[in-house]
Amino acid sequence: MLRAELRKTWTRPMVVITFVLVCLAQVFYVTTNYRADSRSATEAYHAFGGAMDEGWKRSVYEKFEELWPTPPQTTEDLWNATIEQRAILTAYDYTFFTGMLDSYVEGLKGYYGADPDFDVTLVDTAYADLRTASENGELVFGMSPFGSSMASQYMITWGFLIFMTILCVDQFSGEKVTGMTPMQHVTKQGRRKLFWTKFRVCQVSALAVWLVINTVYGLTLLCCYGWGDLRSVVQDFNYNACPYDWNTGEFMTVVLSVSLVVSQIVAVVIFLLARVSGSTQRSFALIGGVLILPYLIAFQTDLPGISLWLPCLMHGGWLWSGLRFWKVFGLYVQPWQLAVAEMVLLTAASIPALRHFANIAESANES
Repeated sequence: MLRAELRKTWTRPMVVITFVLVCLAQVFYVTTNYRADSRSATEAYHAFGGAMDEGWKRSVYEKFEELWPTPPQTTEDLWNATIEQRAILTAYDYTFFTGMLDSYVEGLKGYYGADPDFDVTLVDTAYADLRTASENGELVFGMSPFGSSMASQYMITWGFLIFMTILCVDQFSGEKVTGMTPMQHVTKQGRRKLFWTKFRVCQVSALAVWLVINTVYGLTLLCCYGWGDLRSVVQDFNYNACPYDWNTGEFMTVVLSVSLVVSQIVAVVIFLLARVSGSTQRSFALIGGVLILPYLIAFQTDLPGISLWLPCLMHGGWLWSGLRFWKVFGLYVQPWQLAVAEMVLLTAASIPALRHFANIAESANES
């Protein structure tokens, strides 16, 4: 029965067209944002890259003096610099990584220290492993547009939300129009089995589309940029400072793993919203208002709380965007702790909801 339902679902024109479009959207997004000098920049970073130990620092100082006999003084100097000069300048800055980290941590402690209830040693503890890795020269300087782009699941999330909305709404609203599986509605067992089959179709489809659009996205990035150096650090002290001593490859793996788990939870929520709505118009309105609109607002505003809205968890920005502590019931917690709690609660709440709708399907004639 599952195979038959999967075949029916994936042969519907709207589902197939949406799937093709969200895959093509990944290619379009990468190619339209591609810069011709990006691969050259990656190669330049790789040429100056390596473990950030004393030997690497000395080599960077020597190359910096060679490429910058007169250090840049103005913005115009930077604009006129070659790709190689810009790469060695960034490498030179990162020879002072420990000092940059200490300065960033002191700024955080000053910010949170304004609250007498906050224990500033939490900040030191959060960055302790990263500082130790920096002092021991264990971090790696380099660049990987592939890894950092794959860790950003922004376009993947958009494609996933749109596809799953179309698929789940079609599952419940298209049934009466197509006269799908009328014999399943004759018996209680048939109606219950049909509901759970639809649910399995939803989850299998969610897994498939997540894997395919990530694969398409990754292959497009690989063609445009190459691998780069996945061992490179992920910290950027101008905008963010990830508190973990992960390299780009490890960070990408963590974000992709979280995104996969969250995508399955998102699929369950969309499935339940489509089921409770009962009609195409109400389904689109409810799913759009509960999931898609807040996701859009999250990237148009600076409200940090929205970054923990369910679809935003797929994007992983809450993992990367510096170190934040939020006060909840008098206790300071980090975003990842709130995210885990949110996923567990949603999973726990979905189980009785699914059983409830399965029982309704069993006792009611939906034909």
